Amino acid sequence: MPLAFRQIAVDTPDHAAMLALRERILRKPIGLSVTLEEIARDSGDYLLGGFEGDNIVCCLILQKSDGGWIKMRQVAVDNGRQGQGIGAQMLRAALDVLRGWGTANVYCHARETARDFYLQNGWVVTSDTFDENGIPHCRMEFTLDKAQ
Repeated sequence: MPLAFRQIAVDTPDHAAMLALRERILRKPIGLSVTLEEIARDSGDYLLGGFEGDNIVCCLILQKSDGGWIKMRQVAVDNGRQGQGIGAQMLRAALDVLRGWGTANVYCHARETARDFYLQNGWVVTSDTFDENGIPHCRMEFTLDKAQ
């Protein structure tokens, strides 16, 4: 079954499923939980989910940042689905959203464990390694070709 990507509205069952996925994939493994502050911040951002039927299998958040940049954050793919190309499909779906916005520049704080994934998908490392939530990260950037 092909994935369907769609925007997720805050305070809906899809948002609750997205929060559960983020908690399971991104937070629990490092001993953290999604905070009320993070949940509140979701309302100002673009939430993207990838669904198989009614089941969310991946998600990310696009957040407007300074200088016309967009920060992509909270990127998660269900453990049982990693390594199947779903993350790359989700990145393409997110870039389609950004093209619709007329935005050319997106960045993320990538965990070191995800660096190769982003490199394989055309992103570039633009910082030294830094600590975020006790995990090594680096800033990575992608510039959209508006002709695509």
